[in-house]
Amino acid sequence: MSTPFRFGLVGVARSRDQWLDLARRVEGLGFDSLLVPDNLDGVAPMLACTAAASVTTRLTVGPYVLATPLRTPGLVAAEAAALDLLAGGRVEVGLGAGRPDSAAEAARLGLPFGSPGERIDVLDRTIAAVRDRVPSARVTVAASGPRMLALAGRAADVVALGASPLADQDEYARMADVVRGAAGDRADQVVLNMNLTCVGDELPPWLAQRMGLTIEALRSANAAGLLTGSADKMAQTLVRRREATGVSYICAGSDNAERLAPVVRLLHGQ
Repeated sequence: MSTPFRFGLVGVARSRDQWLDLARRVEGLGFDSLLVPDNLDGVAPMLACTAAASVTTRLTVGPYVLATPLRTPGLVAAEAAALDLLAGGRVEVGLGAGRPDSAAEAARLGLPFGSPGERIDVLDRTIAAVRDRVPSARVTVAASGPRMLALAGRAADVVALGASPLADQDEYARMADVVRGAAGDRADQVVLNMNLTCVGDELPPWLAQRMGLTIEALRSANAAGLLTGSADKMAQTLVRRREATGVSYICAGSDNAERLAPVVRLLHGQ
């Protein structure tokens, strides 16, 4: 039996009113979650999540994902507990070993970034600290390489598959196999998540500039993160992809809210 679909949006707060309006709109459109990236120059994810939870009643909130090398495990657990309290339990605690630019952020904070092995150890200890402090919290772990995928399979409720924007469905299936192999007896309980690169036929300008991507390149690579066509066609694509990879939790940038909402209505809970 397939895991039911869930849908989330990843957004940033540019002003108080804009952020609270976005949270209400996301909930009204039927999405399950509103998630916040961890960026030293943006609004702190836990604060943004608390604000979003305060104006919604059903929406789950959480960081997507915290760079754990920039924090101690105890601090993350304490903040997760506070968010869980203030959001009434509607929390997804997203954790990772750091983005490529996290090393520069660590330097700005005057913190050691550590080797890959050291960062994975910090992540592992952070997961344990959150589990101990907030046993009911859903823990998401972002992973791409084999060692991280295996850790996520063993320890996470949700695994955010950190594939390249040009990765095809076969690459997602390969990553999912590593996760399920590490999860063992709990493989059927681990939810697999992907973040769509583009919904529709127009790539957001900021994404094209930041990553040098084009719609043509995504199509040429048969990228799984490109979702196009009518709502019915997009829904059918996601169903086929779930059958091939097990991915059932679909996220996208909040600028895709209206384009993805009809798909949410077609597939939510199925």
